[in-house]
Amino acid sequence: MSERSLEPLGVTATSLDPLLVRSPVDPSGPLVAPPERDIAAVAYAADPAKRRLDILLDAWRRARRDGEELLVTGITRPERIDGVRWTGTLDNAAYRALLRKAKLFVTAPRHEDYGIGALEALADGCHLVTTTASGPYPALGLARELDPRLVTDDLAAAIRIGLDAPLPDYAARARQLVAPFGTAALDEVVAHALLPRLLAT
Repeated sequence: MSERSLEPLGVTATSLDPLLVRSPVDPSGPLVAPPERDIAAVAYAADPAKRRLDILLDAWRRARRDGEELLVTGITRPERIDGVRWTGTLDNAAYRALLRKAKLFVTAPRHEDYGIGALEALADGCHLVTTTASGPYPALGLARELDPRLVTDDLAAAIRIGLDAPLPDYAARARQLVAPFGTAALDEVVAHALLPRLLAT
């Protein structure tokens, strides 16, 4: 699903002649302009250990200003933290609606295999603030191309940059870069590359 997926196997792509068939990620609606993006940041933490929720929350604590709120999806916790709201588990429509209203999508993985949440955030116009994770993680390369200031292990600094000095064309560029991950692109690969290979065997 990513150009880097074969690296852990210790083989070269040329030796296997692999075919890249991605899980599709499409925009969930039209791009929303910044004035209507009234949620400072969204994070997904259904697996708190894998998502390094403790690191993410510490960065948010250091970065946030009064009135700014981080919505943490996929989990509910009893403790109250200033500037943090637990949304619990949301259905896909409700989750993507949050992304269309959020300025930032913040994530702190140490290792990421695919990172569909980050790709969905980019497709819906969020600025992606992420750590420099290992693994295939295709959104990492897109994030670096879009705004390398937001790809760093200093999440607190990147959060402030994303909120205070966002690039004005980020959302439109992100949607263009995510287009090869969409359903239309997948249909092309299946019809013109995957099926011919299967039928030839």
